[in-house]
Amino acid sequence: MKKITLKISAFLLFALFALQVQGQACPEVYSEEGSYKIAVCTQNPGTPATELYMTINGATGALEWATLLPDDNPTQVWTIQDHGNPYGTGFVQITADLSSLNAGNWTMIIDQSTIADANDKDFTISVRPGDPIIDNTDENYGFDQFQRRRTSGYGGPGNDALFAKPLGGSGGSRYGVVPGAAGDQVLFDGGGIDGLRFILVETLSLSTEEFDTSSVFISNPVKNELTIDGLNQTIKQISVYSLLGKEVLTRSVDAQTSLSIDVAALTSGMYLVKMQGENGSFTKKIVKQ
Repeated sequence: MKKITLKISAFLLFALFALQVQGQACPEVYSEEGSYKIAVCTQNPGTPATELYMTINGATGALEWATLLPDDNPTQVWTIQDHGNPYGTGFVQITADLSSLNAGNWTMIIDQSTIADANDKDFTISVRPGDPIIDNTDENYGFDQFQRRRTSGYGGPGNDALFAKPLGGSGGSRYGVVPGAAGDQVLFDGGGIDGLRFILVETLSLSTEEFDTSSVFISNPVKNELTIDGLNQTIKQISVYSLLGKEVLTRSVDAQTSLSIDVAALTSGMYLVKMQGENGSFTKKIVKQ
């Protein structure tokens, strides 16, 4: 009887652990319009063997999974924002600016050639040069629209999953095919919902004219003190958030041109510094050592 009881207890603990894991998002989630790196959701972030990023192959122009490239390589930085002419609520456009590589703008799309019929939920995600299509009479309209969603069981802030619902094609397809190695294609299917890491690079301010951050300098990395110089009258508040969206510090800005914030009590890791004003906001990622 004791052995049976122990087995039942072990099973219940395992089931509880599984439910807790299911209810957790990856370390980073999509929280607002901005530039992101999109990576596989792995339990071991930073492990080269498992950490792969959506990347435009500079030689072939194909979308594929690749290991992290140095700095903020433009082939791995994606601007995610509300679509210019969305088919419905929550639809976003995902673009990459390759101007620094003399390649202009690129847009993430559903590869129509990989859709077998209207019921097919298994297809390939690709890219094409140019901007998203906002003309709803265009035959390719809708195939560059994605939905920000959540994995099953996750009820926290932000989104940790990505769906696709192309017009004229299948609906309810989502990222659910985990790549096995660098070089694999980005595949969507109608199976389980797998999470993605949305690693914020920079948020989009509402108006660069009305909310000016061009003169602002944020110390990075930081140890005990976060220093922000070049503040102006459009910035009213500075807040520091964890990557899961929890506010850990906040300071009001009252005509100061510089501000020092004591961050000694924060644990080591990455944080988001958000500057807010009446006409917009701007967020920058920092590293606390």
